[in-house]
Amino acid sequence: MEYNTKTGRHKEGKGRFFFAPLRLCGKINPDLKTMIVQLFMPLPLFFLLVLAAVITARRKRLSRVLMLVAAVWLVTVSASPVPVLLAGNLEGMYGIMQPEAVAQGKTVHLLVLGGGHTNNDKLPANNQLSLAALGRLAEGIRLQRQIPGSLLITSGWSSSGRTTQAEMLARTAILLGMDAALIRMQVKPQNTKMEATEYKRAFGDTAQLVIVTSAIHMPRAMYLFRQAELNPVAAPTNHIVKDEEKNPYLNWLPSAGKISMMESVIHEYMGMIYARWME
Repeated sequence: MEYNTKTGRHKEGKGRFFFAPLRLCGKINPDLKTMIVQLFMPLPLFFLLVLAAVITARRKRLSRVLMLVAAVWLVTVSASPVPVLLAGNLEGMYGIMQPEAVAQGKTVHLLVLGGGHTNNDKLPANNQLSLAALGRLAEGIRLQRQIPGSLLITSGWSSSGRTTQAEMLARTAILLGMDAALIRMQVKPQNTKMEATEYKRAFGDTAQLVIVTSAIHMPRAMYLFRQAELNPVAAPTNHIVKDEEKNPYLNWLPSAGKISMMESVIHEYMGMIYARWME
């Protein structure tokens, strides 16, 4: 896919034609896009391969090959080094943000991207946030306290029509000691692309924008915000891969944690493919 240096956007090419059917499915039914992505997740793909092996049992050679591929796939996604290398590659694209990275003399907007929540009135706001959302908010609050005069902007909608992600993040920030006067919200965005376009619509492009999101999600987020003709500074958090391990040898053993890590990797790569080729 060619890149247009004048517009900062990718030119139409064969890739878009190749992915046209999937793009059409996503426009007709957004849930269908999610279902397709789920099929490429580690365990669903493993079971699909096993199912294919069972269905083709009469063709012994093909069935054995499919079972072998399934076994190799399961080991690959559940043990190092593949999940760690792929996740580390995404997370390593942007370093931890330092307060001095922001432009001097400009208003600073710290935009905390939505990361999921639930609505349960029996729980305080912080307990209704997902771990990803709570980690992003904590980083946003940390930076706000280090950058005098900066504004914290929370983002995200509610699929249930109840309390939005942006409101839940704002409530939690206040519970954790933030001044409500330093908080703004954008309650409409349903995904990262919409967060970029809604920010530009509501706040313009004159302030120094800082994106706060999970490190593994940051490359896709930066791409989408630049596509919206914004020039943000990255503030990654929630790192999955840690440099220091208590026992590096145990790191090679298969684990559910590695499968979860691989799910995040596949989600981000599929999201980037969709952003570049299918939208």
